[in-house]
Amino acid sequence: MKISRRKLLLGVGAAGVLAGGAAVVPMIRREGRFELVQSRVSAVAGTEGALPKSADAVIIGAGLQGIMTAINLTERGMSVVICEKGVVGGEQSGRAYSQIISYKTSPEIFPLHHYGKILWRGMNEKIGAETSYRTQGRVEVPSSEQDIEVARAWIKNAAENPGFDTPLHTRMIEDAELEKRLPDAQTPWKIGGFEEDSGSLDPEVVTPAMANYAKSIGVKIYTTCAVRGIETAGGKISDVVTEKGAIKTSNVVLTGGIWSRLFMGNLGIDVPTLNVYLSQQRITGVPGAPKGNVHLPNGIHFREQADGTYAVAPRIFTSSIVKDSFLLGPKFMHLLQGGELPLEFSIGKDLFNSFTMATSWNLDEKTPFEEFRTATNTPNNEHLDGVLERLRNEFPVFKESKVVERWGGTVSPTDDELPIISEIKEYPGLVINTATGWGMTESPASGELTADLLMGTKPVINPHPFRLSRFTE
Repeated sequence: MKISRRKLLLGVGAAGVLAGGAAVVPMIRREGRFELVQSRVSAVAGTEGALPKSADAVIIGAGLQGIMTAINLTERGMSVVICEKGVVGGEQSGRAYSQIISYKTSPEIFPLHHYGKILWRGMNEKIGAETSYRTQGRVEVPSSEQDIEVARAWIKNAAENPGFDTPLHTRMIEDAELEKRLPDAQTPWKIGGFEEDSGSLDPEVVTPAMANYAKSIGVKIYTTCAVRGIETAGGKISDVVTEKGAIKTSNVVLTGGIWSRLFMGNLGIDVPTLNVYLSQQRITGVPGAPKGNVHLPNGIHFREQADGTYAVAPRIFTSSIVKDSFLLGPKFMHLLQGGELPLEFSIGKDLFNSFTMATSWNLDEKTPFEEFRTATNTPNNEHLDGVLERLRNEFPVFKESKVVERWGGTVSPTDDELPIISEIKEYPGLVINTATGWGMTESPASGELTADLLMGTKPVINPHPFRLSRFTE
């Protein structure tokens, strides 16, 4: 069974498929499971000493979304504290594929991506440090004649009014220009979409760089400091309760990634997301290898890193069947319609664990966040071996490349493929920023939008498509 990347990573409607019984059995893959892992990013020292008694804003989660939001709020004059259950960028913010693109994104998401690309281009200068960002250029070869027409139409529409006083730099390329971007390719590719101003980031570099910049402008980051919940007084937020004590505040931002659904569930708020797994690897560069960022329809996806190595992703997604699959699966069923990227299902230890993990707790009790300080899925070596073989067959120059490292990553998308960047009406003063499958591209723009929502200022981007209430309206 296949599912399109434009359908967002997602076979997460596994529960609905379970109703088909035997149809699921051939898709079961047991490699890849959720467990405690080591962070990929270099250590960022947490703020020392006791928690402050109060802050203008408290951010839950020290991934890139939380860090970018903290920077925006601090630059607007607020005192900001980040509380992180584990280490800075220990989960998906150190594990992303990290291409900075806007190509073929939906009209709702495009402004986040287009503006995000603009902000990333000036980031090294802004923070006075190396983030690993560079404008790289990206080729995506269409998978069919129909896909070519879709690409042409997208380029035409997006070019009419991209916004932010910055034109669209995306076009179709053919013949010699395409061959130059794909040297040594064994397939005679005829046409490709070329996003000239796409960029690239190495997550293990950019996340600690941005965290250190945040600290330099006054953001306090407390690691190994899980937030258990929030308290209210007079119908408004009054305190954030952590395992190390409480912080008085009237403003809270949740950037909890895959943990956001669990955290909000304890507050009685449903965040309808489901986890999907992916695997990544990094290989050594070799002379004569194609440069930049490449996406081919025969299952080859790679991105040149700043140090000359290559991130190589199989783009095969695994939905591990868990309790939430049965609760939310029907909402995701419309995504299981076929497409260009494979989806597999897994059933095993994750299913058992999902029924034993606490989903509610008192604020004086230990939470799952304290049990899973840094956690994600293990990589699927079958998937990684497969994409490496395809890469070497298509570009023989890569036969000399060696695997440097392999890792897994987990994201929690929504059934409509849009992030949640939203105020929570039941808790005035609480904003959540979660459920993105494109966190690296979006984080500068979504961090600014989140700050706008928290402070009640005119949003830089229309937040309406990202409101949480869309799921119940």
